[in-house]
Amino acid sequence: MTCKHTLLKLSSLAVAVGLAAPVCAFDSLTVFGDSLSDTGNNGRWTWNSAQNKLYDEQLADRYGLQLTPSRAGGSNYAAGGATAVPLLNPADNTQDQLAQWFSQTGGKADANGLYIHWIGGNDLAAAAIQPALAQSIAANSATNAGAQVGRLLDAGAGLVVVPNVPDISATPLLLESVLTVGLGAAATPAIQAAFASLNAAQPTDLARRQQAIHQALTAAASVVSSNPLIQQGIAAQLIAAYDTAAQQASALTTYYNNTEESALLQHGGNIARADINGIFQDILANPQAYGLTNTVGMACPPGVGANECSSSTPGFSSAQEYLFADHLHPGPQVHTIIAQYIEAIVNAPVQVSYLNQGTQAMIRGSRATLDGRYQQLRHGDNAVGSTGVFGGYSGGYQRFDGNHTSGDGNGNTNNLALGVDYQLNDYLLVGGLIAGSLDKQRPDDNYRYDAKGFQAALFSHLRFGQAWLDSDVHYLTADFDNIQRKITLGQLTRTEEGDTNGKLWGARMTVGYDFPVTNWLTTGPMLQYAWDYSHVDGYSETGNSTTAMRFGDQNGHSQIGSAGWRLDTNLGIVNPWVQVNYRHQFGDDVYGANGGLKSTALTFSRAGETQDKNWVDFAVGADMPLSSTVSAFAAVAQTGGLSDGNQTSYNVGLSATF
Repeated sequence: MTCKHTLLKLSSLAVAVGLAAPVCAFDSLTVFGDSLSDTGNNGRWTWNSAQNKLYDEQLADRYGLQLTPSRAGGSNYAAGGATAVPLLNPADNTQDQLAQWFSQTGGKADANGLYIHWIGGNDLAAAAIQPALAQSIAANSATNAGAQVGRLLDAGAGLVVVPNVPDISATPLLLESVLTVGLGAAATPAIQAAFASLNAAQPTDLARRQQAIHQALTAAASVVSSNPLIQQGIAAQLIAAYDTAAQQASALTTYYNNTEESALLQHGGNIARADINGIFQDILANPQAYGLTNTVGMACPPGVGANECSSSTPGFSSAQEYLFADHLHPGPQVHTIIAQYIEAIVNAPVQVSYLNQGTQAMIRGSRATLDGRYQQLRHGDNAVGSTGVFGGYSGGYQRFDGNHTSGDGNGNTNNLALGVDYQLNDYLLVGGLIAGSLDKQRPDDNYRYDAKGFQAALFSHLRFGQAWLDSDVHYLTADFDNIQRKITLGQLTRTEEGDTNGKLWGARMTVGYDFPVTNWLTTGPMLQYAWDYSHVDGYSETGNSTTAMRFGDQNGHSQIGSAGWRLDTNLGIVNPWVQVNYRHQFGDDVYGANGGLKSTALTFSRAGETQDKNWVDFAVGADMPLSSTVSAFAAVAQTGGLSDGNQTSYNVGLSATF
């Protein structure tokens, strides 16, 4: 799957590769699921739903796509109340949603499309009320959900995001169910009392959350009887029933999620598993970090669904920032967190593909210094047996154009090179070079890394009259340190870190001819071909959080052919030159990587932005003899004709001949 966007490339005199924004747009978004994803087929389940977008609508906005309900001709087939199988809900289920989609698309999926398949909450609710059959019901639904994802992939779906199901034991629905079963006719006032208690609580961690729930059950018991002893007995029974039910519901959720994952693994394919259950657990453990204050109550009054609830509904609570809109559905802030989380997972492999391009960037720094030495050799007159030494610095600063989701980025590149050469005969010079690179790349607001590289090269310069041939081969090893991927989740900013290694092999050949114009001016054509193969080792981010990911190996092939024209002077003290090159990339124009959450065995691949195939380089420089044996050189290069902006690089150096 590739996305059309420009990735800046620099000339052989440049020192860094320009990196495009990490957010790679999809052609389409198609959603299957239940009320968590329903944007209007059966309703919209969050308060003030006309103003507050669900997570999938927010994702669509981030990728510049439209998402409308399927009943209005759109691509969102999710429906409130849906289950994975018709057995549990014949009217609304993802099996029929997929059948409808297949009938409308002819059974062919968009290879550059993003698909979301999120189902299971209603299946678990149905399983929980039948304890003897609970596991078999959950297993059947989970297995069928996995098979449905397989059908999408078999149809050619580019990427399928499959979130797991949040722990149903954490929802207010469980407390409602315990009170309804335990108190019968007295349940309604007891539920009102319980939620009045819950909505006043501000649990800051799991222990205080559990305490708030027990206090709410005690408040419910006080409505049933005015006798303190009876109240205590009823409260104890309700608390015991709730704790048992919560344990069973939590285990059932884990069983469903594990069963679905096993089914997904059996099929394989490009599946991005999102640990929504893990994110919910993180929020429950520390809600204030995410901008929430209440994880036990709900904003909508008991008995009013989020699809019918607004801030003007009688009994609506706006006193706190609630995790839950009603007894089952999250509020708008949580939908935003879900959207941010899924987007961070989906974008991560594209961000990581910058490393492979960074490996190729480092080799360009030493080439800039070597090109300065080549320039001197083409117009020098080395004696046979003479030895030359040279060294130089090349650097650059790049500003990377971002977009509304990633922001602009920048990069700072630095390279020091030291070489030695020997004039074998009247025609041929050979030499070697070593170089070190220290780059700081910040491709976008959410991704950064530092790169250190060491490289060695062998080169030669062959001269026959006015014709010349320069060639070099090189090898580079790189260390990528301080790799940071920033994830925003509500008010929380989390940074995942890692490090890895890379390497590059390559060769380059340049041939040209100098036509004399005057005794101080020559001009002529030049042709060049540069081949580079780069590799970056896969790595795992160091943390074990719900956002920590692992990434596979990356390989890249760059094959750039160039045709240009040079103008050289020989004025004495300062000898300026200028050249222009038209360049074409015959190799990879897309870089990608694969990855997945560390908490899942599933992985998926993403391709980065499509690079420009053709561009122009302009370079000016000068050779400056300082004495009979010592010379200086300098150059500046500028790209042109790129659709995403152009960049400048520079280099300076010294040489001496003995």
